[in-house]
Amino acid sequence: MKPHSLPARFALLTLTAALVACGGGSGGSNNNPPPDDGGKTQQDTRPDAFSFTAVTDAEMGTAYTSGAITVSGINAAANISISGGEYSVNNGAFSSDAATVENGDSVSVRVTASTEYSTTVTATLSIGGISADYAVTTTAEPMHPEPPADTGVKVDFNLNMRHSVGGESEFDRRKFITLHASNKENEWFDYTTARNAPNEDPDLMTNFLEGYDVYLGRDTGDMKWQLSQLTEDGARPGFIDVDTAVTNAGGVRWTYTKNEDARWQLARKHEHRATDMIVGGQQHPYWPNGDDTGMGWSFSTTDTEDEPFGTAVGHFMANYLYEYFNRGETDEFGQPKPVYLEVMNEPLYELVDYPKDEKTAATPEAVFKFHNAVANEVRAYRDAWNQASHDNVLIGGYTVAFPDFDKDNFNRWEARDKLFIDIAGENMDFLSVHFYDFPAINGTRQLRRGSNVEATFDMLEQYSLMATGERMPFLVSEIGATVHSIMNDPWSPERDGYKLRALNGLTMNMLERPDQILKSIPFVTVKAEWGRKSETVPYSNRLMRQKHEAAGETGDAWVYTELVKFYQLWSDVKGTRVDSWASDLDVQVNAYVDGDTAYLVLNNLEQEDTELSLAALGVDGNSLQSVTIKELHYDSGGKPVLDESNATELPQMYTLKSEGTTILQLTYADAITIDGDATETKYYADKYKQAITANAKLQFAIDDVTVGDNGEAVLRLGVGRDHGKSLTPSVTVNGNVVTVPEDYQGYDQYYGGKGRAQYFGVLEIPVDLSFLSEDNDIEIVFEDDGGFVSTATLQVFNTTEPLKRGARN
Repeated sequence: MKPHSLPARFALLTLTAALVACGGGSGGSNNNPPPDDGGKTQQDTRPDAFSFTAVTDAEMGTAYTSGAITVSGINAAANISISGGEYSVNNGAFSSDAATVENGDSVSVRVTASTEYSTTVTATLSIGGISADYAVTTTAEPMHPEPPADTGVKVDFNLNMRHSVGGESEFDRRKFITLHASNKENEWFDYTTARNAPNEDPDLMTNFLEGYDVYLGRDTGDMKWQLSQLTEDGARPGFIDVDTAVTNAGGVRWTYTKNEDARWQLARKHEHRATDMIVGGQQHPYWPNGDDTGMGWSFSTTDTEDEPFGTAVGHFMANYLYEYFNRGETDEFGQPKPVYLEVMNEPLYELVDYPKDEKTAATPEAVFKFHNAVANEVRAYRDAWNQASHDNVLIGGYTVAFPDFDKDNFNRWEARDKLFIDIAGENMDFLSVHFYDFPAINGTRQLRRGSNVEATFDMLEQYSLMATGERMPFLVSEIGATVHSIMNDPWSPERDGYKLRALNGLTMNMLERPDQILKSIPFVTVKAEWGRKSETVPYSNRLMRQKHEAAGETGDAWVYTELVKFYQLWSDVKGTRVDSWASDLDVQVNAYVDGDTAYLVLNNLEQEDTELSLAALGVDGNSLQSVTIKELHYDSGGKPVLDESNATELPQMYTLKSEGTTILQLTYADAITIDGDATETKYYADKYKQAITANAKLQFAIDDVTVGDNGEAVLRLGVGRDHGKSLTPSVTVNGNVVTVPEDYQGYDQYYGGKGRAQYFGVLEIPVDLSFLSEDNDIEIVFEDDGGFVSTATLQVFNTTEPLKRGARN
């Protein structure tokens, strides 16, 4: 999205009510008693004209309430009705039902703005035959470069050219098509924890996991439950009693393997979907501050050289991982052992940012040292034969909720994420992070998907390499969206729609790092009754809802929410990644080949339809037999729609809907031959986080680069600056001037003053391969002061044959 600075504006438009035929009314009124004239005075139910002030530049999908008008000019109750919105009388509840009003009543109107740019939603209020409109018009589309009208955005797929990153080229569904659940959760099976209502599909677990080829990802509940059943060691206060753990765990392992109830049979049947699970702790009761573990005792708060703060927690986690899970080839009992341990989920949010009291409050430094103590204790665990038991478990953190590195001029980075790597980086096997879009928060639109995610990853990669000697891998244990403006409302398909937009855009970002991302998990739970807020407000990130939650449906049976559409859309994708390219960064593309079938993935980061010119290359002589098109898009009200259609040819021109995602499945007569290679490698500069001074050179060295005879290169500059500052510096590579595009991936972060507090993203600058050498000098000059170049990396694609981008006959 091209940056811009369009000031917000609100135009006032007075709409005069139209006079229509007078309607009669009847009935008495406490406010207007009948005149004492024997009933000879005629009742007047037609009010004086009224009007509402229109709203322009409205935020999409947001509810707006008019100023109140006062009903005047009537002496009897008048009929009131509305179309296109709701009304409230005397500050009462909003309603769309017809009723009556009295002289002197105040009335306000509420409508929800469209989810499209420059679109007007109008509510018409009628009182006693007099009507007035309340109109809400959404903001105009931010300016951005338009593709040529005759060709649209060019998108190429070289189906014969394998695209590998760090040796990874296969679409690993176990990593990316996942559910935030385990194979033994009660909510798959047990009606008593699901409001005593059945699943409409009695084979829910099988049909969902196997039918849509979904893998399981994360369980943060079982470990806490098992802890709550353990007594304290009488000889070692603040530590679990290991003998109790051994006894309890024996029953857990036997039940999982031998119990023949339907629940456990299904858990075992789908065990292959849960072989690389994540487990992790929560703040309570794992943060040692006196919180009850569930049996009347709390973890030790000792902090000495022999027992660092957190040792007791690590001791429990080590015993949990050993006692409660299968121990290897010679062990027949228990579920597969987790592969990943997150020390604590989003610890700084509650312990640092919003502690409930002094006892709970902590510093980032204390939390990060706690990570070390837990990791050391888990790794030190030995079995009865004095063998290390957890070398097959990767440990990491700090599971950051909001990776706002640029906040407070990058002081947030220094005080948190950099500090974590400095304190615990060498002791962690991975960095754990969460990414959430906030499409409607306090009147702003703050999105991660696109360039912001790329800048965040690049900064973690660069600094972890500098601090530890290697790029640390990532565990992205939650991705999704929180829609703050309606987060406390009952379920709606529109809210799920916001989440689907985020899931698809963020997943496309994740797929760019198949070598570094260990696992990426959409934050979609099964039913999440544990998170229900009230009888009418359930937890918002659910795969399932009850039928009566949707308009026009009745009954208590559990059915899918709209979030199932993410899994339905991606259900068939598999194979070897092949080369893909789009001429516009706001169109995310990817492609995979499996035998005679290719899967072409398109995602639109723009909030408008985009015309694409498609080309599937590298399949000469192999005739296309059929095309299946799955298209996830959103109707005018924001409700998700998943369409599937068939064709006999790949459309040369294709309309990718606003924020929509399309997967085209191409089936050829013969297996597609992959005889070329595009090998992607990233190289990092000698320094990072350099302050920008007007007209001063920023110099970076990127050395030891392998440059082939054919291919492409992109210089990636992470930049964090105030809005309005330049994002088009002068750049040279080994003395060669390169052109900095005005566009970058994703939405305009300024968003008319209603976006992120400042820009933080990656500028992707194409570099001619001939400009590169083994050692490279980069010079960057901005015309104005302020902000930082957070990272400078070089992305090199060495190919076995030349690439011709965008060529059309």
